[in-house]
Amino acid sequence: MLLIGVAGFTLFSLFCGLATSVDILTVARIFQGLSAALISPQVLSLIQVNYPPEKRGAIFGWYGATQGLAASTGQIIGCLLLQVNPWDLGWRTIFFFSVMIGLLILCLTPFISESKTADNTKFDWAGAFLVAVGLLLLVYPLVQGQKEDWPPVLIFSLIFSFPVLAAFVWVEKRVQRNNRVPFMQVGLFRQREFTVGMLVIFLLMSSQAAFFLITAYLLQIGLSFTALKAGFVIFSMGIGYFLASLLSSKIASKIGPHVLTMGSILTASGYMLLAFFVTMTGTSAAIVQWIPALVVLGIGQGFIAAPLTNIVLTKIRKSDVGSASGILMTGFQISYAIGISLIGIVWLNGLSYHANMIGTQQASAQNYIDTFSLCLYLLAVYTTFLIPLAHVLVKNTRTKTAQSVSDI
Repeated sequence: MLLIGVAGFTLFSLFCGLATSVDILTVARIFQGLSAALISPQVLSLIQVNYPPEKRGAIFGWYGATQGLAASTGQIIGCLLLQVNPWDLGWRTIFFFSVMIGLLILCLTPFISESKTADNTKFDWAGAFLVAVGLLLLVYPLVQGQKEDWPPVLIFSLIFSFPVLAAFVWVEKRVQRNNRVPFMQVGLFRQREFTVGMLVIFLLMSSQAAFFLITAYLLQIGLSFTALKAGFVIFSMGIGYFLASLLSSKIASKIGPHVLTMGSILTASGYMLLAFFVTMTGTSAAIVQWIPALVVLGIGQGFIAAPLTNIVLTKIRKSDVGSASGILMTGFQISYAIGISLIGIVWLNGLSYHANMIGTQQASAQNYIDTFSLCLYLLAVYTTFLIPLAHVLVKNTRTKTAQSVSDI
């Protein structure tokens, strides 16, 4: 499955680069995204299956660090490629660069040990169809609703997604009762650690998506930064995320799952600090003062993301690891879509409100600063809910550890 995902991503990246129209590019991008969606769950599954429990913390730390570094450097690399513009390829350079990355990964896949079930199971096509349709009906309106001023068809799509997803859960339970393998092990949500972990993922990823969106709007539109300069601003957050992910396993070995609580407090504090510094600097270009707050924010998120994956997956049966990994990655994407949708509503209404306050039709740089600060304060309040959820995970992990010791 990993090989199929990487091969598909590489092939459709090539199609994107060769696209001769917007329609062809759109279709190629859809299949590129579908192929990429096959990759991440396989990586999580391979880590969980091939490494013993005592080594997974460090491995997931490297996994989180790699994610943080990739997210923070991706925009910088893209901007540099466009500036260099080899052979005058323009935007196509980005996709051809992805082709080279895909080919490199394909060369490395023979060195990855394969993990698969011993028996041949029939694929759950009904479950796959229902979850695909349900998520499409849910995510598309969330992403496009604000942009298209919520037409009735998108409202209907959003409402109809819930019965479709409910039907998916019913089908999966029925498949499992018939002793067949479901597309998704919905019974995993009966495990408290897994359910609470998914809530943490939702809060963390939705706030992260919201932050990246409004930061891009502020820097590139409000303050007229180039994409490259804006990328370097975000890079400081990526450095904090990278270092925290690497250190998370060592800190967790000393203070246990309390590292999640520490990360939750730092994340909420990072948003508060950044809001303070943004208000203080205003529309000036002295945004170097933002860097400490961005580093704190990155460290906080790194202390949550890396150990959280290990905590959520550690008690999952080997046969359910693939399904659990798929649920995790799906949760990431849904959280991103919901975060963008919610912050988009606040952002646009905030810009309109501040523009109307001074009697102008178009938002000024100061309007962008004021709205950005408002959104940061809201994100700070929003992410404080991570703290009690982290406490639940800490308490639950301690209880299970105590039970294991008593059994011995």
